[in-house]
Amino acid sequence: MQESTPSPRFFDSLRSLLGNVAAMARTRLELASVELAEEKARLMQQAFLGLLGLAFLSLGMIALTALIVILCWDTYRWQVLAGLVALYFGIAAYCLVRVRRQLQDAPAMFEATLAELDKDREALKS
Repeated sequence: MQESTPSPRFFDSLRSLLGNVAAMARTRLELASVELAEEKARLMQQAFLGLLGLAFLSLGMIALTALIVILCWDTYRWQVLAGLVALYFGIAAYCLVRVRRQLQDAPAMFEATLAELDKDREALKS
């Protein structure tokens, strides 16, 4: 009885296929790491600028509130304060709604990587 042994060409083909799959996986991981680094840099920049803007906005609003109350101290002090409080809450609500909408509409992380992996999966199926 003769045993069937795989030909050397089979092992070469298998080795080549595994090498191609490994190279493809490496490329996809590199793409994912680049996207992650870009997302991290973008988020850090937005957080820094947002906090800096909020700090200066707070200082400006405190100074403006004090100025308006001092100007209206004798006649309409509580009405002016109530109006400013309503204005500040309105602006805060508007900003929070905008942030929420932007977070909901943001593209998915690793969108390009997932698209490439889907293409790879489809290519391997056919």
